Order: sequence, then structure tokens, then C-alpha cells
Amino acid sequence: MNKKLKIFTVSTLIAATIFSTGCSVLFNKPPATDSEPPKIETPDTSAEEDKKVQEFMTEYFGALFGQTVESYKNSLLTGEIPASIIGYIAQRTVSEGNKNPEIGIHIPRIVEVNGMSILNYEILKDANDKPIVESTFIGKNGDAYLYYVKVGLKAKGLPNSLFNKYYVLNTENNTYEKIKENGVEKTVPNEDYDYIKVTAKYDVEVVKDGDGYKVLTQREADFKSPLSKRISKLNNEFMEKRPYLDVSIPEQKQQFDNEKALLEQFFNNLLKLDKERMALLRAEWYKGYDGFIQFLNKLELNKVNGSEILFTDANYTQKFNIASFPLQVNMERIESINNIKVTQHPGYTEKNKIYFVSFDAAVVKANGMIGNNVVYKYDYTVTLKNKDNKLMIDGIKLHEFYKADDAKSKEKADEKKEEKKDDSIDLK
Repeated sequence: MNKKLKIFTVSTLIAATIFSTGCSVLFNKPPATDSEPPKIETPDTSAEEDKKVQEFMTEYFGALFGQTVESYKNSLLTGEIPASIIGYIAQRTVSEGNKNPEIGIHIPRIVEVNGMSILNYEILKDANDKPIVESTFIGKNGDAYLYYVKVGLKAKGLPNSLFNKYYVLNTENNTYEKIKENGVEKTVPNEDYDYIKVTAKYDVEVVKDGDGYKVLTQREADFKSPLSKRISKLNNEFMEKRPYLDVSIPEQKQQFDNEKALLEQFFNNLLKLDKERMALLRAEWYKGYDGFIQFLNKLELNKVNGSEILFTDANYTQKFNIASFPLQVNMERIESINNIKVTQHPGYTEKNKIYFVSFDAAVVKANGMIGNNVVYKYDYTVTLKNKDNKLMIDGIKLHEFYKADDAKSKEKADEKKEEKKDDSIDLK
């Protein structure tokens, strides 16, 4: 009896345990898990979103520079957002900043760069025919995304000497206006205009707008405020000159090669000048223009394959100073010119093609041993011009020439100075 009771009791306990465990499994809900919020891609988390912003920037700046500077004159002073770009501007900026002169939307204006007052712009294109608008993500600023944008531009303008002939400063608002004669604005002839290429730099804040983006602010990098000071044409820190010829574009590379070849041919022509001929050329140069040109023609110094390459006029003494010819005092002749390096000058424009030219020249000294050449280094600035659609050399200027050995001695002296500095540091 006791044995049966013991078995029954054990069975009852097992059943109760199973029942309680089963209830726990059946009626206790698994712990709740938080569902992950949908991931929102932004320029700093997604390459695809960053690409969308860059495409938006290209479109925006295309619209911004698609209008003339003259058409923006009123907007520049009043802060009214131009109709051509208002669709790209964030609602907050429109509602809070429109028609406020201090609005953070900086539109194209007259800027002075390298002695030229720029009056209009168009966006450049690269070798793949794409607008040159480079947008770099900097970081997040609240709910806005900050980008540093560089825009490549072809700029139309006037040299300052001509600009002051057609424009006058309105001292009340610090903007320039066309000079009027008998109540009519002066007309600028097309031949007075010139073109350079520049890079304009901006700090741009964009905000998300639906599936796209809008501009919250677009400011000139390194701008000066307030508006009255910022719009001065001398405030050009946000803009820098860029090489006029882009050698990554085949057509412009070909132009550079043609101009470089002309410069090389001209300096190689000057190898015909020895000590005696240089004395005759100097005498004709002092005598007058006609004699100088005739002597150049006689030696064919100004020709390549029978075609003239020098653009000379009554200003020949300034453009082709006799002291700028490479054969100098105590030189018998130049045997050869080597290592010619041709570089675009920062002042290169569509009209004035200016180059730095440097080379090594093997010189026979007038009082030296026969067969013993001395190498000199030369540095020039040379200007080219198109005359009747023909490329010609318009002027040369010799900056300096010196013995190659002197340059090496100077380099060694500088190296020794640096070594002494290093030694003194080590001894301490």
C-alpha cells in the first residue's frame, strides 16, 4: 500500500511540473524586440545621395551663371532672389531672406582679377563636355549639409584702362554703371573685350527637400560683409585665375603645342646672331624702326619657313628691347639652346598669350678658350598675338641670365646652411 502511494505521489509531482512548464511556454509571450527605424540616406552616409547633391549643384550653378551680371544688378542691391534660381532655393531662405540685402545667396557680380574687370561669365566644360562644377562634402551643420564648390568659368571683361573708359562707380551703392553721353549709355566695341578663365569658390549649404535638395545658403568663400563692402570689385578672394589653355582637352592641347613650337623656333633663330651681327643689330636698333626690321629680315630672324613671326611696330624699343636678346656682352656666340621649358603665364588671356620661357644655352665666351663652352640659364616672358588670324610674337622680356655653375654653387651654399642648422639642433 505504501509502495503504491509512493508511486502515485511521484507521478502527480511529475505531471504538475510538466503542466506548469507547459503553461509557462504557452501563455508567457516572448520578450518584445524594438523594430529598427527605416534608414535615411544622407550625403554623409550614402555615396548615391552625395552624387545626387553634386548633380543638383551642377544644375543650380548652371542656372545661376546662365544669366548676365547686368541682369542681376537689382537683385544684388535689394536681395531679391532672381526668378532664374528661386526654384532651387529652400523655402526657409525664400520666406525669411527674400528681398533682404544680407541674404546668404551671393549672385554673380563684377570682380577685378589680374588687372581685368570681369563683366560676364559662362561655365567651362571638361574634356568629356561636362560642366566644371566640383562639389566636395565638408560636413553637417544642423539639418543642412555643407559643401565646398569650385566652378570653372570663362570670364568676359575689360582691361581696367578700358573699363574706366566705359564704367563709373556709383559711390552711393558701390556698384558700377555705364557712363552716359547725352543721356545714352556708351557702347563697348566687341574688339575691346578680352577673356580669361577663373575658378569661383563657394560655401554652399543644402537641405533635404522631398527626394531632392534645395540651397539654404550659397556664399562666396572668404567673403567680406556687409554687402556694401563685399560687392566691391576688389574683393576677389573667392576667385582665382586658372590656366587659359586646358591641355587635357585635345583642341586646347594642340593650340598650346603650336604656340610652344613657335616660341622654340624663334629662340633657335637667334642662334644666327654672333658677336659681329649682334653689334650691327644693336646699331640698327638705335638708329630706327625701319633699319631694325630690315636687318631682322636680312638674317631671317623674324621668319619661319619664309613666313614672318614677329609683330613689330613703332613700339619695337619696348617690345623687343635690344638688352633682351640672349647674346650679351663678352659672348662670342651661342652654340645651342637646350631644355626649353614653356609655361603659361598667369596673365594669359584670349588676346594676350603670355608665356614664361626658360632654357639652357651653351655659350662661347669672347675671351674664352676655343671649344670651351659655358652654360647659361635664361628666363624670359614672351607675348604672342593673332594678327589677321596669324599667330605672331608680340614682345620679349629677359628677366635674368646666369651661369649654370653659379646656380649650382648657390644651391650647395643653401644646402650647407641647412646642414649647419640641423647640426646645431642635434648638438642640443
